[in-house]
Amino acid sequence: MSTTLYRKYRPQLWKEMTNQNHIKIAIQNEIETDKVAHAYLFCGPRGIGKTTAARLLAKAVNCENRKASESEPCNKCSSCEEITSGRDLDIVEIDAASHTGVDNVRDNIVANAKFSPSRRKYKVFIIDEVHMLSTSAFNALLKTIEEPPPRVIFIMATTEIHKVPATIISRCQRFDFKKISRREVVERLKYVLSMERVEVDESILESIARASEGCVRDSESLLGQVLALRDAKNKISREQAELVIPKSDFNLVGDFVGYLATRDAEKALRLVNKLVEEGIDLSQFTADLVEFLRKILLAGVSGSLTEFAFDLDLDSEKKIIQLAKDIEARKLIDWLELFIEKKQELKFSDIAQLPLEMAVVEIVGGFSTTNVVARSETTKQSPGDGIAAPPPVARNDKTVFEERPKIKPLPGKEEVKKNDEVLAEAAPADTNLTLEQVKEKWFDLLRVVADRSPALVFILRIGQPVSLDGGTLQIGFKYRFHKERINESKNNLVLRNLIKEVTGGDVRVSGIVADLPEPPGPPPIEVNKVLEEFGGTVVG
Repeated sequence: MSTTLYRKYRPQLWKEMTNQNHIKIAIQNEIETDKVAHAYLFCGPRGIGKTTAARLLAKAVNCENRKASESEPCNKCSSCEEITSGRDLDIVEIDAASHTGVDNVRDNIVANAKFSPSRRKYKVFIIDEVHMLSTSAFNALLKTIEEPPPRVIFIMATTEIHKVPATIISRCQRFDFKKISRREVVERLKYVLSMERVEVDESILESIARASEGCVRDSESLLGQVLALRDAKNKISREQAELVIPKSDFNLVGDFVGYLATRDAEKALRLVNKLVEEGIDLSQFTADLVEFLRKILLAGVSGSLTEFAFDLDLDSEKKIIQLAKDIEARKLIDWLELFIEKKQELKFSDIAQLPLEMAVVEIVGGFSTTNVVARSETTKQSPGDGIAAPPPVARNDKTVFEERPKIKPLPGKEEVKKNDEVLAEAAPADTNLTLEQVKEKWFDLLRVVADRSPALVFILRIGQPVSLDGGTLQIGFKYRFHKERINESKNNLVLRNLIKEVTGGDVRVSGIVADLPEPPGPPPIEVNKVLEEFGGTVVG
């Protein structure tokens, strides 16, 4: 029966372990000076060498041929061979996930530890996933770990150190394992391939390393799946590898960020829908997008942070450097907050790509004023062409909107541009408008904004009027991005005019970040209008 790569090439010497030098040096010095501790606690993410290090420690202290000043096991004596094959009775490996109870701890560990090693120098207990033990099991183990019998070593491994009692941690030497960098993972995969005598393109190895997220075991497991596709010449093509490797292309992520930076909503939306058509996981794409934006942020802050920011292929790194020059740090932070939020929404969205499409519209503003004006003019010029206006959209057998009162048109572009700075900052006229009156008219305001500016209503719907003092109405939002969109002079002026039209009060408008309570459900926005703005099909 064939053996998986991560088992076949499990390190048998300290020097074969990938990275973790801070741990290897400390433990090797203890072995060389014969000052081995009685209890160790190995913690860190999965698949980075905790169990391997435990077995190497057990093998080294029991090696029959190891000299006093050495730390590497010989891998030739009977002790090394039996430990490697898992046949040594003095090396007890316990999976705490399946032995959580106090009875198992008493029988398998406490009682067994009282007996001296049968053949080896040390009896070693390796307890994997130790955080799974129950409270009573930890209590039963505590005294034995604190004062173990002579020639007994406990090595505990966990991926969730916060679940291990402090009383246990304080009695152990704790070593924190860290994730492996992608370059080191690639080097490890190259070593495995050299042993297997197979040729794989380095770009494929980089994709595997990126998908493994710093986990050596995952990368070797994924490489094993890729090698199963090799041809008669022991070669793997990019197309074959993509059948196994999770689809994620940082070049597409870079293109997407570039479209956002140049405010090209059409190309950004086309890319999102292309991802769906090709079956790419949008959650993974969004995770890569967040990582990509983080790298741009770090690279833009300081060149000395490149060691944390660059772990990609050369083309992606060049793109990051250029985008770091073109995009402001404040904007990057807003985008990060927005896409982190959208990543959560993707899990519950009925339309897979909708959260990302909404994010594009919020960032870029996906409505074409030219198309809106053209459609409006067409409607005005053909009142008697025999085409009836679409009926109101109904939901749950109730009409969404009653007949709206006639609303005055917004000022033209030239008027807005001319009065933009003046009106946005001018002191408001005398008014007796109160915050309670604004809240009473809030849903009426949303209806009017939906009719006049569908792009603006998406932002306004998630905000709430917070205060009205000194002639300034403050509208609270959960995220800074939405606050800043409201405070943009153009949006601010439009909103101020519409508030005056609906409430009769002339007030300044200011967006703020606030901890908002759950708002009451607003009346639905007219779907026909929004669909028309996007150029979609109108519901009849």
